[in-house]
Amino acid sequence: MKKLKHFLSNMGFLFKHSWSLARSTYFFTVMQAVINTVQPFALLIMPKYILDELAGQRRPDVTLMYIGAYAAVIVFFNVAGLLLSRYGSIQTLKTVQKIQMFNKRKWLHMDYEHFENGQVRDLSATCVDEMDPRLFAEGTVFGFITNLIQLAGYTYIIASLHPLIIAFILVVIWLNTLIGRKLNKIAYEYQPIIARLNRRFSYIFRTMVDFEVGKDIRINGAAEWLRKKYEDETENYMEQMKENQNKQLWPNIIVMLIDLLQTVVIYGYCAYLAISGGISVGSFSVFLGAVTAFTGSFMGFIGRFTGLKYLSKYVDDYKKFLTYTEHRGADREVFGGKDPTGGKYDIEFKNVSFMYPNTDRYVLKNVNITIKAGERLSVVGYNGAGKSTFIKLICRLYEPTEGTILMGGIDVSTIDVHDYREMLAVVFQDYQLLWMSLKDNIVMNRELNEKRLMQAIEQSGLSERVTMLEDGVDTELYRLFDYEGTEFSGGEGQKLACARAYYKDSPVVILDEPTASLDPIAETRLYERFNSIIGEKTSIYISHRLASVKFCDSIAVFADGELVERGTHKELMEKNGVYAEMFTKQAHYYVAENPNGEEGA
Repeated sequence: MKKLKHFLSNMGFLFKHSWSLARSTYFFTVMQAVINTVQPFALLIMPKYILDELAGQRRPDVTLMYIGAYAAVIVFFNVAGLLLSRYGSIQTLKTVQKIQMFNKRKWLHMDYEHFENGQVRDLSATCVDEMDPRLFAEGTVFGFITNLIQLAGYTYIIASLHPLIIAFILVVIWLNTLIGRKLNKIAYEYQPIIARLNRRFSYIFRTMVDFEVGKDIRINGAAEWLRKKYEDETENYMEQMKENQNKQLWPNIIVMLIDLLQTVVIYGYCAYLAISGGISVGSFSVFLGAVTAFTGSFMGFIGRFTGLKYLSKYVDDYKKFLTYTEHRGADREVFGGKDPTGGKYDIEFKNVSFMYPNTDRYVLKNVNITIKAGERLSVVGYNGAGKSTFIKLICRLYEPTEGTILMGGIDVSTIDVHDYREMLAVVFQDYQLLWMSLKDNIVMNRELNEKRLMQAIEQSGLSERVTMLEDGVDTELYRLFDYEGTEFSGGEGQKLACARAYYKDSPVVILDEPTASLDPIAETRLYERFNSIIGEKTSIYISHRLASVKFCDSIAVFADGELVERGTHKELMEKNGVYAEMFTKQAHYYVAENPNGEEGA
């Protein structure tokens, strides 16, 4: 009973899921189900009268009448199918787009730690397509109804031939059903493996035409290497498919032999009755067609039941996937609005630690730090020290494994995540520009303010570049969709990403190594520009280069996931620790040695 309740619950979930996303196609699905139910009987029975007439009295007028009626039925069903296709295809297209957007929205609003989790992506690849709402309506709900009506009609026809024929066919179907269960089990077990491999070689295939990595592929002569990678992944995929098919080979052969036995017995018996005069030639045609159709309908009917067992498992997988798409901790978020912290923007970490899911290694460990409102903090450390993770925690892209993060004295996990992020303007190291206009790249989802837009362009140092463009801020980036688009250099792209942060105009500004593509002079100018316009805003600069240090009130030094030092430049140099070592090593590259052996800037 527990399993039955679970099964019925999953079917109820599927029906609601289907109805919410594909209800507009139900009318066309119903009409198609009516045609699928009636058409086989009409096309099965009408040839009987033609054959019987030709084998009997052979009256030309009656024969032509039957042929005309048969042709009219065919035309009717073809026209009906054409009309359904004509008017249903547009609605189906809209439904498909609605379903796709529903699934994409799950990814758009998913917590970032799940978004970048490969296991979540494998789970999605395994079950999402199996949950197609249209297929459930067409193949399951109305498929059952169609099969039931067809079975009733075919049973009536075959029973008039001989009741034992029905019993014989049911035995055949029962044997095929047992084998079908095994085949479904094999398919379900291989689905996650195939889905993961398919995702891998699909990624390599997309990389071949991805212009963002096109330069690296060409400069490194990696085309053949990448092609070989694709072939290796494809071969691995094919090996798994071959193994899957090998496991299904003998069950399919047995099914084929059973079906052959059924055909020989039924055809032999019907031929015997036709030769002995027990049935007419037309009835012979009807009975053979009915037996074949009965077998197909019954197998489809039973197969749907068998398929539902595994469909229910896919529902379990899909429900698990949905748990990853829900924002974690939404029930705790009691603060919200335009300024949820009441104008207080100091940030405090209390014993904060973080480790990635399914790992046991801390990326950050027991971090305690307070960033006062209006303070300029430089976060430094070697690569892998935990700087970017520290920022992702502030941005709530990750949630702490242990400890608490406060803003304005309020636990940030109790603030509506969207309202909280509106208080942050961030330029990430791996910022992304959209294949859209410059204006769209800067304004994004915010209300357009022309004055602020031009100020953001001016503040980022892009004014001269934009004035050179014929369409100005309406110029599209890249030439993927617009041949008149423009290409930005790495430095210009970073300035555009900074303009996005300027335009957002949030009280907390974070620069996560945004100057990686800039030379030291351009980097210093960018920081000077930022420093001049930030005003009283809280600002955090993350860098493994130390150009930002002179603009900051204090410095936080990370090493091996821990906050190891905190203080001003002078205090940390006197301490002669990690920061002093970093500064001394980097200063070496900006100091020239003169011919007398003396150092000079």
